[in-house]
Amino acid sequence: MDCGSDDSGEDPPTAVDADQFASSAEIRSVVEEICGEGLRLPGSPKHLKVVNYIEQQLASIPDLTVTKSDFELANWQPAENSMYKSAQLKIDDETVDVAAAIAYSLPTNGTAISGPLLYLAPGADIKQYNLTGKVIMRDYAYLSLPVSFFPSIAYYATPDYANHSSLYTRPFVTPPHADLLAASLGGAAGYISAFNVSRKQLEGYYSGHSGTHWLVPGVFTGAEQYETLRQAASRNATASISIDAKSGTVRVPRVHATLPGMSDETIVLATHTDGVTYVQENGPAALLILAKYFASLPMSARAKTIEFAFEASHLAYQLDSDKLLAKSIDATYDNGTVSFVIAIEHLGTREIETYPATNGTPGNVLEYTGKPEAILWSVGEVQPAIDHVVNIVKERGLDNTIVSPGFPPANPADMVPTYPSMGGLGTYYTNALVPSMALISGPWSLWAPSFGSDALDYDRLRMQYLAIGDAVLSLSQYSKQELAGNYTLFRQRRAAGAKTITINYDNAQFITTPNATYF
Repeated sequence: MDCGSDDSGEDPPTAVDADQFASSAEIRSVVEEICGEGLRLPGSPKHLKVVNYIEQQLASIPDLTVTKSDFELANWQPAENSMYKSAQLKIDDETVDVAAAIAYSLPTNGTAISGPLLYLAPGADIKQYNLTGKVIMRDYAYLSLPVSFFPSIAYYATPDYANHSSLYTRPFVTPPHADLLAASLGGAAGYISAFNVSRKQLEGYYSGHSGTHWLVPGVFTGAEQYETLRQAASRNATASISIDAKSGTVRVPRVHATLPGMSDETIVLATHTDGVTYVQENGPAALLILAKYFASLPMSARAKTIEFAFEASHLAYQLDSDKLLAKSIDATYDNGTVSFVIAIEHLGTREIETYPATNGTPGNVLEYTGKPEAILWSVGEVQPAIDHVVNIVKERGLDNTIVSPGFPPANPADMVPTYPSMGGLGTYYTNALVPSMALISGPWSLWAPSFGSDALDYDRLRMQYLAIGDAVLSLSQYSKQELAGNYTLFRQRRAAGAKTITINYDNAQFITTPNATYF
């Protein structure tokens, strides 16, 4: 790959010089500083410590202009900063071990809320049942798609995608939000979301991350508890749930750093700083490593200004500040300087699959396959961006990577853009009709902290960082108008009445009416 020249008389480079880039060991050290604190809910002491580290690192990088702001969040903080220790479940008088509290479920603090246990089978419409006073048990449902489906909609898929399981089955896009809302509105006493996977491996599991304050206490359980709970439900046993957690308000910080280029036209790199595992979220490490590299280049090597957006509250996404940034860029896009947004999250991941437990243990266990987890690299309909990303993936030799217009399904013909989802943060930007791309994965280790630092392959992570850097430098060759692509048409169609999917910008953290958008 042509890494260009530092000579100001020559064209700026279009690829990162790997010899001058951070090593895998250096990247691992930064990831450890950010992710090693464990659960770091937005505005919590652990989160603020991470943000302080980020600010210190940014202060050491020359030529950056750093700004900081904050916003108020109605938070939820489990006792001992532990999703596991904060939750208790009993059937009659017998304690049943749990995997975790359900995030933002109703704190009971020293007491328990009890009711007869009602099991609802998969496919049952929870709204058709009398939930009043009952503790509801449901199986945790997974997304399951044929692996062959992704290449069918892709611009490009690396050949090794065919070496993986024929089904892509993951829990990350199916948190029980709809059930929790129905239980809250229906007067239920509590909610149990039952995994058929080893409890120990899911200990401390964090979900759902809407930040909606549910009106019922809730817990996740594992495979070892499943039959006990099913039998208890069959005999109408009493279930009792207690959640030790505090609710209040916190100030959540946002940090932006701007590195000037030859043009005021700007490429934004966006991620979030709150998290729970080494996967969710290691994005700030990418921004710090890339900021350091780009700042080491002479001004002549940076054709565009680069903004590094360290947003927050993705773990309570009703008030995710990435949404606020997307809305702000949308409002100023036509006459502003932002040309493109690259959203970054959950990179460097190792593939984990479920396998039947052995030795008579119930359910399934999670095991590394020795292969890389699939990465979705969504690229909005901007032809130069599509062409460069496909070339970068090939040239850098990225593995198990799908370059796609988005995450299925596509929008109806009367809506814009063509694909409404990029699988994560990128969804906010593409639906604000801002030219965007996004990189994301969704492994089992996303919300399960038991996998620790081993969830990441740091050599793979480095290669993905190099690829993102290549994308920044490649796109910097083009004018804002050239980088607008089909987003120009999308914006024109929206102005003429076409709809986008609903992105909730209201503060709907508290359930006040059945008709608000709570997740």
